[in-house]
Amino acid sequence: MSDPLAALEQTLADRRENRPEGSYSVTLFDDPDLVQRKIMEEAFEVCLELGRSTIDADRVASEAADLVYHLLAGLASVEVPIEAVYAELERRR
Repeated sequence: MSDPLAALEQTLADRRENRPEGSYSVTLFDDPDLVQRKIMEEAFEVCLELGRSTIDADRVASEAADLVYHLLAGLASVEVPIEAVYAELERRR
């Protein structure tokens, strides 16, 4: 099984380095306020889905995927690798 977070991180690093025209990721890298707002927005949407009286697991997963993407874009924008997050989680374990 491949590691989708590592694959996404690699894609984001490529977008940051090569800056293809029309890339949404590049738009995020160019606007730190935007990436911060998107992380907050997506976290809020996950919370909304988790708080519904009837949980739609597919919707929760979709919103969580949006949050993970934007969080990884934020990390990539400041060159913090996912391995640093993994190491911190391991340290806390």
